[in-house]
Amino acid sequence: MKANRERLAHWLLQRITAAFLIPTILLANVSTLILLNILLFWHMHVGIEEILADYIHHEVTRNFICLFLRVFVLIIIKYVFVFCVLVSSYIH
Repeated sequence: MKANRERLAHWLLQRITAAFLIPTILLANVSTLILLNILLFWHMHVGIEEILADYIHHEVTRNFICLFLRVFVLIIIKYVFVFCVLVSSYIH
């Protein structure tokens, strides 16, 4: 029963982040850039976590990969944010 609730929560979270991505992209400016990056990478993280849950059945291995995925996503968010700040300062 708990696994079903977790899957439903992941499914809802993925749909909600996808729904918020569309208006954020359409209204994108410097102030929504942070929100856009967080939504985009959170959506990606939830999707990859679902794929891992489907194909990696050993829980310790799956948790280990998820931990590295979270660290990797945080590093990517940092570099994307720095890149976007540099580009926006170059444009202005």
